[in-house]
Amino acid sequence: MDYHDRRFLQTFTIFIALLALLAVGFLFLASQLASRSGDENFKRSKIAEERAYARLEPVGVVRLQGTASGTSPVAARAAQAPARTLAALTTPQAVHHLMVGQGCFACHAIDSKIVGPAYAWVAYHYRAQVKRAVLTLAHKIISGGTGYWNPWTGGIAMPAHPTLTLAQAEAMARWVLARHPLAPPKP
Repeated sequence: MDYHDRRFLQTFTIFIALLALLAVGFLFLASQLASRSGDENFKRSKIAEERAYARLEPVGVVRLQGTASGTSPVAARAAQAPARTLAALTTPQAVHHLMVGQGCFACHAIDSKIVGPAYAWVAYHYRAQVKRAVLTLAHKIISGGTGYWNPWTGGIAMPAHPTLTLAQAEAMARWVLARHPLAPPKP
């Protein structure tokens, strides 16, 4: 191999390495921008948000079964929510703040998968059974676990949030279900 061939290979190798580094940089930048702007993609007007919450109002009282007494320990503790908890969760912003405090956005985004499914995918999945879904999702939030989303998450379990009251979890479920539904991609 002569001097010119060796010089060409060195230059070409450096050029390819720089292109690869540039591509990795752009991918990192794109992921950062996507995670920061996800919530703004689905902002709604105040009227639309209020209509969505009115549509998702709970109907009646629901009790869980699971123990000899007829009520699971989680449901019994969650049913004892103080009245001020309900009053504090009347606005979407208050619920969003609660979700941020619980770390929900570390694993979920509005319209894309992080670890768990996107909130818009969950809204799509439960779009035909919204009233029943509020309670289902509330108990999943409190108890954690795996289930329907395993093909997308690889079976990674959602952690339990046992310190939440049932009222708080239901408010969070209503917030999720009020997102603009988006069909998930094929797993």
